[in-house]
Amino acid sequence: MNVQPLRKNVLVAENATTYKTTESGLILDGVNSTRDSKTATVLAIGPDVTQVTIGDKILLDWTKGAVVKVGDAQRVMIAEDNIIAVLET
Repeated sequence: MNVQPLRKNVLVAENATTYKTTESGLILDGVNSTRDSKTATVLAIGPDVTQVTIGDKILLDWTKGAVVKVGDAQRVMIAEDNIIAVLET
């Protein structure tokens, strides 16, 4: 299945979360991330999107996105206005 976002929407894939394990074996989830903001990679953009391009690594407010299933993968559709920053590599 191919998904083409409309208007100012962006389809993204969540980037791998960094985990840290303590000496006792506890896994600390998302040690390097803030509360609800996460990084993702842009997979597709709508025709009115102006500030990101396909392949960009971005920081977004994860709570503002809509989870969609594309084939066997779980992706997130989010409005361009809810993207916090483009990350430089």
